[in-house]
Amino acid sequence: MEKVKLIIDDLALEVDEGTSVLAAALQNDIYIPHLCYHPALEGRGACRLCIVEIDGSLATACRVEVEPGMVVRTKSPEIDQAIRPVVELLIANHHITCRGCPSSGKCQLQKLMAQLRIDRRRVRRLRVPDEELPLDTSPPCFDYDPNKCVLCGICVQTCEDLHGTSSLYFLNRGNETRIAFYGDESRCASCMECIKRCPVGVLMPKQTRSTD
Repeated sequence: MEKVKLIIDDLALEVDEGTSVLAAALQNDIYIPHLCYHPALEGRGACRLCIVEIDGSLATACRVEVEPGMVVRTKSPEIDQAIRPVVELLIANHHITCRGCPSSGKCQLQKLMAQLRIDRRRVRRLRVPDEELPLDTSPPCFDYDPNKCVLCGICVQTCEDLHGTSSLYFLNRGNETRIAFYGDESRCASCMECIKRCPVGVLMPKQTRSTD
């Protein structure tokens, strides 16, 4: 496979042709904020967090393939201005505390908070007033906590890619959007990949529910 040379944050890199800018950065330990990206899936740009500057213009890193001579910056006031409001709103409406969460310590939302130095208590004022939603225990292999969900779509996309059809889908619109399980137990292949790939611990195996 052909190699492509580019520069990310003043670091000269060489990666495979066809690699996304986001993948190129992560492969070389350069962190770019993201929630809806997984290396086994095609980038969709759904979370709008992997914004970078490419040759002076803002772009979504998971949707742009590397090109020879490309110059990328992952940090700038313009990038921060583009993604910070999105992250603050996500955190403000992330109802559950980190204590007791199975994903605590490896949660992508925690990593975003640390990288952007966001004070969770300060952004609580942005929270949309609503009630705590009940745990959805209808899926056969996992429980779904809608209060944690960031609607990244990784679980839906994973099911579609691995099995050709998805047992999971987006239900409702706007603030009412949720992930829902479709059909009966026979539709689930029990591969557990949706659980493994969830970036914020929304999907919990039946035997490991948090008791916090």
